[in-house]
Amino acid sequence: MGTEADDRRARSTGTALLIAALGLSAWIIYLGAALPNQGPAQDWNTTWTGIDTWQLTWAGLDVFEVAGLTATGYLVRRSHRQTRTAALLAAPVFVIDGWFDMLTAASRSDLAVSLALLAVAELPAAAVLLLVARKARQFETGEQPAAADERPQLGEKAVDELGNESGG
Repeated sequence: MGTEADDRRARSTGTALLIAALGLSAWIIYLGAALPNQGPAQDWNTTWTGIDTWQLTWAGLDVFEVAGLTATGYLVRRSHRQTRTAALLAAPVFVIDGWFDMLTAASRSDLAVSLALLAVAELPAAAVLLLVARKARQFETGEQPAAADERPQLGEKAVDELGNESGG
């Protein structure tokens, strides 16, 4: 059973993830309206959606990100045992989004924007989700992170001890 501080931290983290999902939802609406109607030539057609394939591709990828953030945020708030799974599934989607943004950049300025978004949004989001997964695992197994003074140190004393143990 978690402490009250752990419960507050989980609720705060879950709420932050849900707010991020809401913000990303607004971004999807903007992106759907701002992207050009035509991307690279494609042999497939999605006229049944009423949305051009180029817009659907990018907005659809962001929908997966929203789903990952929403699921993880909800599960974190409820201290659900599937939190780790949701976070581990959501993290790579952000990296994939950044990768495709870079590969499809039409100009150097588009590439610069893609790299900036990768650095300040997509990679940090993936890192946060991986941290959530790590914390969820610690919670599941009952592990407690080592205190700062209990962590292994590689100072002079530790190096001397290693040397003495190896017969040096």
